[in-house]
Amino acid sequence: MGILYFDCSAGAAGDMILSSLLDLDLNLEQLKTQLTLLPLSGYTIKTVETKKNGFRALQVIITVTDKQPSRHLPEITNMISSSKLSPGVQEKSLAIFQTLARAEAKVHGISEAQVHFHEIGAVDSILDIVGSAAALEMLDIHTIYASPLPLGSGWAKTSHGRIPLPAPATMEIIKDCSIPSYGLPLQEETVTPTGAAILGTLCSGFTAFPHMIVKNIGYGAGSKDFDHPNMIRSFHGRASSSKQNPHNPGSLLELSILSEPVEIIEANIDDLNPEIYDHVMECLFSCGALDVYFTPIQMKKNRPAVKITILANPSISNHVGEILLRETTTLGYRRQSVEKIMLPRKHVPVKTPWGTVRVKVAGPYPDYCNMAPEYEDCLRIAREKGIPLKQIYHYVMTRFNVNSQETVVRSEE
Repeated sequence: MGILYFDCSAGAAGDMILSSLLDLDLNLEQLKTQLTLLPLSGYTIKTVETKKNGFRALQVIITVTDKQPSRHLPEITNMISSSKLSPGVQEKSLAIFQTLARAEAKVHGISEAQVHFHEIGAVDSILDIVGSAAALEMLDIHTIYASPLPLGSGWAKTSHGRIPLPAPATMEIIKDCSIPSYGLPLQEETVTPTGAAILGTLCSGFTAFPHMIVKNIGYGAGSKDFDHPNMIRSFHGRASSSKQNPHNPGSLLELSILSEPVEIIEANIDDLNPEIYDHVMECLFSCGALDVYFTPIQMKKNRPAVKITILANPSISNHVGEILLRETTTLGYRRQSVEKIMLPRKHVPVKTPWGTVRVKVAGPYPDYCNMAPEYEDCLRIAREKGIPLKQIYHYVMTRFNVNSQETVVRSEE
């Protein structure tokens, strides 16, 4: 098992993600063999070496050779579920498409089943999604991180006509998956719905470069040319610290405790209208804060007050401070750099009779084993199906088995 980190400094699209994974010394013919397990034809796929602003990168080129039918989510779900792909690849692919469908449905005001995949459901996008899921399994990667996503602006031409950038579906995914992002002075689409959905569904977090030993680097080129290298870099390796497995002294636990730099920004406030705190919290999370919480305190002269505490990536700490100064009555704030220590985490998609639920799993087992279904997934199902929320939690957790011989938590079929 290994760790993967996507450096998305130029953006993220499905073909860029797949290209960067293939550039990690993956055999294209083996991936093609995996893709033939899908009941899908009428296309060719190849890779070419290219250069982006003088830097070498790999680019996947998918050509659709036959006319393709119109596809909705049920057709795509059936295509993947009826294939001979492994259960893990199926689950990841279905979860990504569900993320896409949920965003499109909200944007257009329709049900997920009614979403017409005219663009994101095209053959190349299906291959980008399923191909990326298959490539991750071939590389034996179980923990994925990515950098915050840079967003361009302007307009894009689609079957719906001209739409603003970032695309509405892209922004819904960024919001729903709590992906930190920032703006670029670029009138182009830098993050596509497919790219956002792959990362938002599969990544355990969006952070600065994690502590890891890099074993290989993949360079995945985008189709556009900017004044900077338009590519994703994928870093494949293992945690930078390993320890001996007490249950198997001859082996090492490859996934160990992780750490990353964060900043704590704080301010004590005793004269702000309490109704405004909710707005302040929303502003802070929207700018990419990792966590925000309020603590009741007593200041000098025993005045009741609130301490606002924000955890943020160092790259956005100045922006966080600006929000505090603009949106609250504080005259200043405190800032300190700390190290965040955490267990490696991953999302495991679990099928239920009502839809897929992502479960956050922290490991490695057997030293640690913390699991929690994603609240938003369970809440969505509870509201759509009229099922008690606790029943969904119970169903998901009872479908987990932990194999004591591995550091992998698997879902039952």
